[in-house]
Amino acid sequence: MTCRLLLPVAWLALLGLAIALAVLAGQHDTLPGDVDIATWAQDRPFPGEAFSDVLRALTMTEVVLGVGGAVAVGLWLLGRRWEAALLAIGLILLPLLQASLKELVDRPRPAEPVVELRAGFSSPSFPSGHVMSATFLYGFLLCLSIRDSLPKAARLAAGPWSAFVLLFAGPANVWLGVHWPSDVLGGWAWALLLLLPLLYGLEVGRVRKDSYVSSSG
Repeated sequence: MTCRLLLPVAWLALLGLAIALAVLAGQHDTLPGDVDIATWAQDRPFPGEAFSDVLRALTMTEVVLGVGGAVAVGLWLLGRRWEAALLAIGLILLPLLQASLKELVDRPRPAEPVVELRAGFSSPSFPSGHVMSATFLYGFLLCLSIRDSLPKAARLAAGPWSAFVLLFAGPANVWLGVHWPSDVLGGWAWALLLLLPLLYGLEVGRVRKDSYVSSSG
């Protein structure tokens, strides 16, 4: 099976898993392992309140949309118009998908005394909007930095920062007590469902550009 066939199959499999997770989250306030992992995480000194608060602020959907919009404009000005267009499409779809999922699932947030609430919130719990938004934008940027689609200085900045946010956004939200681990899994899964077709689009655009350059040469 070729890579072009494997990607749709993998995407459909991920879609099935993401839908199943959303259905379960809609039927149960917690899933197996949620309470144990959350209480274990909150007993750890890391990532800590200051670190988690800053990361949570930086991964707010509104902040991510603003940063993503600035990146899209920058890509357009750099002549990376295909990348800019794909990112812009994702940024338009991201809040619509996220809000729809939260409303449909309508899962209550973690509550005391099961966990210690260390931050506020204003929407249902599933999926984690901070994790979903961060995974989409910084997954896109990490891919661009790996693909050599950015100037060297931008790659050196975007790559490590994107990997950092992707690694710690989930644990920070669990440590603060505002999300169950399964909310974080939902954020990752639904962000990837949105992200993967765009990354496929990046590769299609790159192949076409390389073919055009070869034929012109």
